[in-house]
Amino acid sequence: MLSNYSIVADTPEIQRIKTTQQNISMVKYKEEIKHATAISDPPELKRVKENQKNISNLQYKEQNYKATPISMTPEIERVRRNQEQLSTVYYKGQLGRATALSVTPEMERVKKNQENISSVKYTQDHKLMKGRPSLILDTPGLRHVKEAQNHISMVG
Repeated sequence: MLSNYSIVADTPEIQRIKTTQQNISMVKYKEEIKHATAISDPPELKRVKENQKNISNLQYKEQNYKATPISMTPEIERVRRNQEQLSTVYYKGQLGRATALSVTPEMERVKKNQENISSVKYTQDHKLMKGRPSLILDTPGLRHVKEAQNHISMVG
């Protein structure tokens, strides 16, 4: 198919058309640029912008002047310290003051009993687990279920 086409020689008419198309393209391109060119602000517009900026700054600063200064009286100083202390207490999670307790014989006895109970419980659990293979899923609840299933299978 392509072999049927031949190259057309650049006749003066074709050259004139190409040149005209390039000129039209350049004119269109320049027209688009003209619409986007920046112009400097006229003096009246500059004055209005400056006034708006000054008014905005003035209104922003007026909000700060509504507070009245107060002299520091002993009462105000006390209230301020109390507020700071309350703030630190709330920040720290309302920690109470710890009071040191002397170790009484009763406290010693209770402490030893707790240690003994803990060690007895530990040894009982150890004896229960002794000789059993320890699986990851071997929990007391699972052991209870297994024992219940064994009892059911023996009865049935």
